[in-house]
Amino acid sequence: MTAPVARISSLLAALGGLALLAGPAQAGGCYGAECYRHVTTPPVFDTVQENVLVRPPRTVYRSVPPVFDTVSERVMVAPGGRVWTTRRGPYGELIGCWVNTPPRFAVQTRRVLVRPGATIPETIPPEYASVSRRVLVAPARSGWVPVGGGYGGGYGPGPGIGSIPDAVGITGASSADIGVGLGFSRGSLYDGY
Repeated sequence: MTAPVARISSLLAALGGLALLAGPAQAGGCYGAECYRHVTTPPVFDTVQENVLVRPPRTVYRSVPPVFDTVSERVMVAPGGRVWTTRRGPYGELIGCWVNTPPRFAVQTRRVLVRPGATIPETIPPEYASVSRRVLVAPARSGWVPVGGGYGGGYGPGPGIGSIPDAVGITGASSADIGVGLGFSRGSLYDGY
């Protein structure tokens, strides 16, 4: 009698295994290409180095004062020459004669301009600084993708339907077309044009 009991227990174990395999499909689980999962990817950022103009080039004007110098020179104050002079002699008589007088000179100083004042333009070059900033490489995305990757596979046993149009029975449509219609993806900016 032990043999029939062993057969019944192995038969019950096999039925229990089938119940476990069929359980998720009946309880709302799905297999194959008709199942989709919602996937969210975060935004991708990168750091970029760039040169930024801190101070533009500019022109400043520098004033140079005039340069003066003091010059000393000998100048003639009185010219020399012959002068007729008269005087009284020892006995009271008037005596006249020509007298040679040498010229008289003096040292005179004066201020002279050596170089006039000027305004000189001076160009100061621009200044740059290296700045790092974060830039968005790829925005965050969210959407529905086939559980099996869209290749007719899938997790677990199943008939292996290739895409949503195949599962629904629409011929000549792509998964992207049906996905947009069902709200699984946002579609292209140019849809409908």
